[in-house]
Amino acid sequence: LRLVGGGERCAGRVEVKHGGQWGSVCVFDFDWDARWAIVVCRQLGCGRVAKASPYAPFGQGTGRIWLHPFFCAGSEDTLVECPHLGWGRHFCGHDRDVGVICTDSLELRLAGGDSPCAGRVEVKLRGQWGSVRDDNWDMEDAEVVCQHLGCGSASGAYTALDRFGVGEGPVSLVLVDCSGHESTFWDCEIRGWGPYAKITNLDTAVVCQGFSRLVGGDGACAGQLEVRQGKAWVGVCEDQVDMKVAQVVCRELGCGVALAIPGSGRFAAGSGSGSLWDGGFQCNGTEPLLSACARRPPHGRGCTGPASVICSPYTGFRLGNSSSGCTGRVEVAVRGTWGSVCASEWDLPDAEVLCRHLGCGHAFTVPPGGSFGSGKGPLRPDAFGCSGSERHPGECPVAVLGEPPCAPGNAAAVNCSGDMDDKLEEMEEVLGLSPAPNSSLEEMVIVCSSGCPEKGPRCRCPKQPSQPRPSVPAGSRWVRLVGSSGRCAGRVEVYSGGTWSSVCQEGWELQDAAVVCRELGCGRALEAPSSAQRFGAGTGPLWPYIPDCSGSEESLWEC
Repeated sequence: LRLVGGGERCAGRVEVKHGGQWGSVCVFDFDWDARWAIVVCRQLGCGRVAKASPYAPFGQGTGRIWLHPFFCAGSEDTLVECPHLGWGRHFCGHDRDVGVICTDSLELRLAGGDSPCAGRVEVKLRGQWGSVRDDNWDMEDAEVVCQHLGCGSASGAYTALDRFGVGEGPVSLVLVDCSGHESTFWDCEIRGWGPYAKITNLDTAVVCQGFSRLVGGDGACAGQLEVRQGKAWVGVCEDQVDMKVAQVVCRELGCGVALAIPGSGRFAAGSGSGSLWDGGFQCNGTEPLLSACARRPPHGRGCTGPASVICSPYTGFRLGNSSSGCTGRVEVAVRGTWGSVCASEWDLPDAEVLCRHLGCGHAFTVPPGGSFGSGKGPLRPDAFGCSGSERHPGECPVAVLGEPPCAPGNAAAVNCSGDMDDKLEEMEEVLGLSPAPNSSLEEMVIVCSSGCPEKGPRCRCPKQPSQPRPSVPAGSRWVRLVGSSGRCAGRVEVYSGGTWSSVCQEGWELQDAAVVCRELGCGRALEAPSSAQRFGAGTGPLWPYIPDCSGSEESLWEC
């Protein structure tokens, strides 16, 4: 037995295999009970029936019609146990080829919100996500959606356009009517099963109260943990909450990473029932909702105090207007909305923590505000007070600046070292240099990457002679760097037509240099200086071409 044409294992046209050949199943059009569908979903291990139709909903088959079952009881283990006319005997055609959608092929979610418990209602049907359209969407419908998702009770039923925008996909379901007491959303009366093309903006949306909340703190992302039990909110014993549970709570609430589980005296009591539940949760930390975690039974030993959780209010950090990912405008996301950080209180310790969090090494400098533009989002009034040792920017104390928070366009910026920390030895080899005692990485990059000065305390040039150049066969094309003590810095020369020629400085840019460095196996290009000033003028001819590289080529000859 199999289902085909539905995009999922548990949805499609019903087919059975007999004598080594697959064929379809048809029924009388007055078989309204469709108990055959109950048997099909059970036999395939696909849950319960969501939708069944005898009118070829997944297209007509082209082969044999093998079975014409009738009067199934619905309790049979396999479809062939239903009464039927015999293999290959039927009184119906392919226009009555049956199709079924089992519940295990369907998925429900809320999209476009700042947490898994608020957003546009979407259903995955036939392998594709689509919206739910209803011109009479009400709180009973929303209640079933929230309970189905483990998000507690509904707090609002909306048209998606008003709150979360219209979905981009098709319409999966239309005209859904729930009483509010159904166990799952699929138990509601669903009159239209798609997918349909979207012709109106009546997508539905829901905001749920959630299964968990943090109360007694300054906002929604810190406080005592409370969970729903029926219609009441109860606290959770502190010995039943670990960082994995805290991470799931923070994710459910649309906050950032979990930062701490403080003692029970950190926050004031919430407005719940005041009782404490000594049961708990077994989470792996990746669940979207706390209700998706396995439950721990109550231990019966009582509680030492209520659990509290502190989440970062920031759901993301990034550097905007950045070509490398490690230098740019400082931007933070709060509940999905990105904005720039004001530069007036941004300093090097703040930048150090951010660079470390982004995997960008250490903070080199804090450029003046607005150095990388102001960005499209708002200028946030958050003033970070990092010491520089924090693991995550969300751990830093944050104050709120006055109004206005700072001058327009005064967005904070940072220059991080990137992965330079791990490449000191590579840089020394590339440049033929070694750092002087007590020289910092910043000095190494700024001074040494510009070429080794003849004298100076910061860099020492090796005295050994350059390695001899390999002989070049006539007719081949080579590139080399000459005039320095290392093979990865110097004047660019190309070998073509049996002779070495210098490349003219006109039009020579960093992306051209990047290709040469890549071709020579010398890492990234640090600078494209005037070679006549740095490495001396060549004595041979000038190459009669001006390279124009994009920077991604493997060889100068590809430019």
